[in-house]
Amino acid sequence: ALPSPATPASFVVSRRSDCDGYQLWHFDPAAESLLTPLPLSPQARLDRRHQLIQIGGYLLEWGPLELRDYYPSFPYRLFAFDPASPDPLGAEPVQKGLWPKTKFWQSRVDFGNPDGGHEQYDSGDELLLIPLHNFLLNFIPTDGRGTFQLWNFDPSPLAPGSADPLPAPYTPQGAFDAIEYGHQLIPVGNYVLDVVAASGSYTVWSFDPQNPIPLARPTVAEGRWPELDAGHSLAAIGEFILDWTPADGSYRLWHFDPSRADPLGEPLRSGRLPTGFDAHTTLTGLLGRTPIDPARSAQPGTLDFMRSRIKHVVYLMLENRSFDHVCGWLYEHGQESIRFVGKDGPFQGASTEFYNLDGKDKVHLSKYKDGKLSEDWLLELLDQDPYHDYSDVMRQLFFTDRDGYRKRAVPDMGGFIWNNGTRQVMETYSPEQLPVLNGLAREYGVSDEWFCSMPGGTDVNRAFSLTGSALQQLNNFQNGATYEYWPETPHRPSIWKTLWSNGITDWKIYNSVEWFDYVFSYHLFLQGEIPYVDANLGQFVAGIDQFKEDARRGKLPGFSFLEPVWIAESGTTSYHPGGDLVPGERALNEIYDALRAGPGWEDTLLVITFDEHGGIYDHVAPPYAVNPWPNDVNDGFRYDMLGLRVPTILVSPWVEQNTVFRAAGDTAYDSTSILATLLQWYGIPKTHWGLGDRCAVAPTFEAALRAPSPRRETPAFVPPYDKDFPPRGPDRAQGLHPLHEMVLPRLLGALLRDRLTPDELMRESKAILASAKDLPSLHRLINATVQRLR
Repeated sequence: ALPSPATPASFVVSRRSDCDGYQLWHFDPAAESLLTPLPLSPQARLDRRHQLIQIGGYLLEWGPLELRDYYPSFPYRLFAFDPASPDPLGAEPVQKGLWPKTKFWQSRVDFGNPDGGHEQYDSGDELLLIPLHNFLLNFIPTDGRGTFQLWNFDPSPLAPGSADPLPAPYTPQGAFDAIEYGHQLIPVGNYVLDVVAASGSYTVWSFDPQNPIPLARPTVAEGRWPELDAGHSLAAIGEFILDWTPADGSYRLWHFDPSRADPLGEPLRSGRLPTGFDAHTTLTGLLGRTPIDPARSAQPGTLDFMRSRIKHVVYLMLENRSFDHVCGWLYEHGQESIRFVGKDGPFQGASTEFYNLDGKDKVHLSKYKDGKLSEDWLLELLDQDPYHDYSDVMRQLFFTDRDGYRKRAVPDMGGFIWNNGTRQVMETYSPEQLPVLNGLAREYGVSDEWFCSMPGGTDVNRAFSLTGSALQQLNNFQNGATYEYWPETPHRPSIWKTLWSNGITDWKIYNSVEWFDYVFSYHLFLQGEIPYVDANLGQFVAGIDQFKEDARRGKLPGFSFLEPVWIAESGTTSYHPGGDLVPGERALNEIYDALRAGPGWEDTLLVITFDEHGGIYDHVAPPYAVNPWPNDVNDGFRYDMLGLRVPTILVSPWVEQNTVFRAAGDTAYDSTSILATLLQWYGIPKTHWGLGDRCAVAPTFEAALRAPSPRRETPAFVPPYDKDFPPRGPDRAQGLHPLHEMVLPRLLGALLRDRLTPDELMRESKAILASAKDLPSLHRLINATVQRLR
């Protein structure tokens, strides 16, 4: 199939080895002419000896080895790609400088050839850098050994000058066991096509930056193209491979699809390239941002419409509640007013007909306290935090057949009471009890077919929501030494890393409270990825009060990610089980009020979602899904199944009242849909994302923005009340919950690192819990204990 209207602007630069001139061509697989020349200045030149690649939104040029200041060095220049420029390869550099040869060759002795030999390690002087969206692979091919090192890419666009765009290695130097001299490595999105022209053989590798060997086995595909030989030249242009023959200028164009046994399949078209393409010509594919189509930008519900209307995306992820549990009764009293987007069909809400077995008894879905508010009880129905690790969720899904996942059976959704040992997981909240969450869902848009990304807990699902995968984890990693030292090892890139590599710096994390002395999302999913950000953290991380001020003043960045309060003296605003839900409702209302009061309201989209279901019942069976990385597998689980339904709400004046949106195709929404929508909203080409295969195929939700003009009314909501948060008078001190008892030793351990033995830690925790009467007294005792022992 030829590209959709969301195809990025694609180009080919042709250069010659016998002169410094170059030509830029517009590449269009669907046009009569594959390559159309673009007008350039007569002075457009690039040194014929220099190499050129695209990395993210930038072009990187480097020259041959030369002696500078008595050291063999490679001169380099990094600059932004502007295809509209009369000299796009002559742009002012963002960074420029010299790389000493020792940066890449280091000090390894050429063991087999101490006196040097053809293309051997010590005698090599050709710098080969393979662009891999957010990283650069340095490849030193020799006979019998393919030395590699993966380098972090940081263009530092906010500090132009002489900052090294390859500031540090991402992995130690190592060697491939099957890639050596004579192999051409062609990056295509999340994959590398490895071609050996001498034999016509090919291999498709999955690129994984957190793997010690980033092109690792098992291979994705292997084979041989008998017609491919040294007389053919290959160039990648986005998702396409151009195979051309310099001897006669003939070409074939292929669409690269790693899911096929033969990743090229049948050619899309063939023909002859323009006159003058010969043995002196080299071709390099370049991608620009996807342009906004003016015609489609006038059509509500299109991506171009969203891109032309929305200037700010705000992303709030809450905690551990299923759809049935908090939004299931939204349209209990009638569905006539619903505006369905994507697919028609009844609203998939809660029903008292749904049940789980407790022994032989049927326990039906019910409303907590009949769905009413009162000063006589708390707005938290769960005595314990339900189980929601991977193994627990699989038991909740597959009750009658515990081997159902292996058989790829449809989950029966029968194991929630059995796994948790309590009937409370079958209780739900009414719209009256959660009027802000449900009010936003009704007044704007909600999806009743949105699933968390895998059957598991908080950290793995938040990893999916910000990186496109679970980072090869099955359960939480936010505690103890694992959490503290998590940034010290390589991981797959985050959404912020992708934005940064493509020149987008207008984003910020707004956090409400630190988790064990760290800003949670920055620490787990960003720290160590962008050296400039690590050194200038105040520009990119701020408090939630700053968010509200920025919203009211119209000073929000293009992309804002919000963290709720996890655990604090005032309670939690994350909606996590174990905490009273009134603070969460209040905080959500304050975020909404700040946005609608600001001058940027008309240009803003607020996305509210939950990380996972928290072990609480939902009646809709999650579907199977695309494995985020080809080689991802852990304890038999291939990350190819979604988790349970969670509410996802879109709030914007461009979303019509009573919207219920679903994915139009066969692939269901999960949290990677937020990443995919955000990246397409920015116009970043898909092959530049680097966030895995799940993200690459995730359905986007721009269709929900289909109001022909911005709505002028901005409905207001009144948060709920309960025993601790009465409608009149001061708030009361909240009592303790078993969740606090569970977290306290971890919290003390984080605050008193290495100062207490495990036994001492438990003794101090028990002493605090014995004296604490409520949340304020708990925090006072924690602070006193920390001051005494530090």
